[in-house]
Amino acid sequence: MRSYQKILSLGFLLIALPALGQGMPPLVQAAKDADWDRVLVLLSEQVSVEEVYGDGTSALHWASYHDNAALAQELIEQGMDVDSATDLGVTPLWLAADNGSSAMADVLLENGANPNLNLLSGETLIMTAAHSGNASLVRSLLAAGASVQGVVSRDQTALMWAAGQGHADVVAALLDYGAEADARTLVRSQYVKSEKEQDSHPSNMVWVEQGGNTALMFAARAGDLESASLLLAAGSDVNGLSAFGTSPAIMAIHGGNTDLLKFLLDSGADPNSDASGHTALHAAILRGSYEAVRILLDQGAEIEAILQRPTPARRQSTDYNFHDSLLGATPLWLAARFTEPEIMTLLLERGADPHFVKDVTYPTLSGLQPVIAEEGNVSVLMAAVGMGYRRLRMSWGSAERRAGIVGSNREARILEAAEIAVEAGVDSNIQNAVGLAARDFARSRRYEEVTAFLDIVGR
Repeated sequence: MRSYQKILSLGFLLIALPALGQGMPPLVQAAKDADWDRVLVLLSEQVSVEEVYGDGTSALHWASYHDNAALAQELIEQGMDVDSATDLGVTPLWLAADNGSSAMADVLLENGANPNLNLLSGETLIMTAAHSGNASLVRSLLAAGASVQGVVSRDQTALMWAAGQGHADVVAALLDYGAEADARTLVRSQYVKSEKEQDSHPSNMVWVEQGGNTALMFAARAGDLESASLLLAAGSDVNGLSAFGTSPAIMAIHGGNTDLLKFLLDSGADPNSDASGHTALHAAILRGSYEAVRILLDQGAEIEAILQRPTPARRQSTDYNFHDSLLGATPLWLAARFTEPEIMTLLLERGADPHFVKDVTYPTLSGLQPVIAEEGNVSVLMAAVGMGYRRLRMSWGSAERRAGIVGSNREARILEAAEIAVEAGVDSNIQNAVGLAARDFARSRRYEEVTAFLDIVGR
């Protein structure tokens, strides 16, 4: 339950001077403290129930907050306004919705509470109730006339909130009352970067379209298969795209939800949708999900799909993004660059071309001057040892990070990836633009076992 006291604190800041000069009325204080005996004494003394604190908080608010339905009924019978609101628009019914309390909501609704009074922020009671996850409460509010179509910040709906929280029963209730299954969040332009470094080439900084997400995308990200099924049955588009071009299938992968991914594909999702500049297969490799890669290949994913567009990254966050240096890569090349030997093996077994060589070029800075780096040819083997934008190791896809995840050491994974590439027939003597082969780079990184292996195969 979100803290009502935090909301009151915000209200307090908005009216700081008046509130500081006012004490809390005794009845409100007793209700806040859940001192019910004291509340009854004050009521017997005919203390005014209409007295409120400086921010508008009443005894009825605290009765609802503490889920004391009997006291709420008594306060209403003694004249308390059932729709009394704080300066932020918080009503007793909103608190019942936030608590997920059907019993309290029923008492308030039976006494005439308005189910369409929104918070000052625009958040509707239905949205709050949907977030709490009590389907019975949601149905009570809808039956009392609450609007199912209300939106809040960036046009998010109650249906999206329910799907994003995995509340399938609430999703069903909202759909039963006419919620729009394929409504979208606000589309907005956002200035983003495609690399983490603070100083970047101007080409790394672009305006992109964000938003345009549907409830199905919220469900995909949350891994809520039941909600996804309900939404598709209600007409949501399994191949609908966000403003950036991201599909529900890609969102399921980023959420680590392979069961939902398979369900979406079985329901007609296109495994090769690439409006975002990458396919679901690229995303699965980025996330290191062997199972997602297997499912996609079983469903006809293009094994030689080319990465076409970078994705945003934030400097102070471990984001899963495609850097500009990766553009033009195939899934196998990416698996090698991200040190994913198990995925490399799977892709090769399914027919991936081990002889693909990527021309690595990307925008960067030399000092403070923007330049285009041209590293030249980088084979799958070279990618496996870490060639192709060396600073990429700073990102999530570094051998160091992956080794920690799977419980092995960095060099052991690189050696395994290199062995797979060599066994597949990759020429170990291919050199990049400055004449470095895979073994030269491995030696510079002090990968002794990898260097020894490549020295042998390169003879």
